[in-house]
Formats: sequence, structure tokens, C-alpha cells
Amino acid sequence: MINVTEKYGVNITATNREFLNMYQVFQETRDVKNVKYATILVINCRVIKQHLDELEALAMPTPEFIELAKEAQKFIQAEDEASLKKLEEEHAELVEARKNQMADVNRRLDEEATLELKMLNEKILPSELSADQLEAIAKLIN
Repeated sequence: MINVTEKYGVNITATNREFLNMYQVFQETRDVKNVKYATILVINCRVIKQHLDELEALAMPTPEFIELAKEAQKFIQAEDEASLKKLEEEHAELVEARKNQMADVNRRLDEEATLELKMLNEKILPSELSADQLEAIAKLIN
């Protein structure tokens, strides 16, 4: 769904995951030497990042889980599956809480949102963009 607006150009409706992918492509292409592309990139990144900040905060692991993950990593590197399994069992509530947290984040990533973004004219697209990158920003290309 595309509606022309005055502030940035168009309202783009996409899933939060699609906006995240757009943001990632923009981050990957920040060093492209094209002033028009860079200008639109900066504006769109600001809008998308502001929208996704809440999801990023929601995805942050608790300090307790971070400590558990560090401990688990030692067992993974040592290929000590028995100790890893025991650690997970001892901290089952914490592991389950993290799984639920990430399930919620994934559910939210699949929700649709509408953001006011600037369109990218095909003529200003960097020639270095890959097919995957183009696909991620396709809704912004006119």
C-alpha cells in the first residue's frame, strides 16, 4: 500500500521484519559514494530505526541470561554436551523465559506497520547492490 504524503514522500506498509531488512541494507551500503542515495538512506534509516527501537529493546536478553549464555558457550566450545544439558536443566525457567521473549519478538516482527519514507529513484541506486539487497528495498524503488 503506497500513499503519497508531503513530509517524506510515501507511506510504506510492510512487516517489521521487512523494515528491519531495509534498515540492514541501508547500513550495509552506507559507504556508497552517491549523495542522493546517501541523503535518502540517512532519512529512511532515522525513521526506521526510531520505529524499531522498541523491538530492539524487547529483544535484549536479561543480564542473568547473558551470564548463562557465557557459561553455556564454555561447554559448547569444549563440546561438553552433558554439562550443557545439565546447565539448561538447572536454569530451565530462565531458558524458557528467553524462548518466550524471542517468540514475542518474532511475532512482532511479522506484524505490519506503516512508515513515512522517501522513495529511491531507480537511477540513483548504487550499481553494487546485490539481488538480495534490491529485494529488501524493492518497496522503496520507483
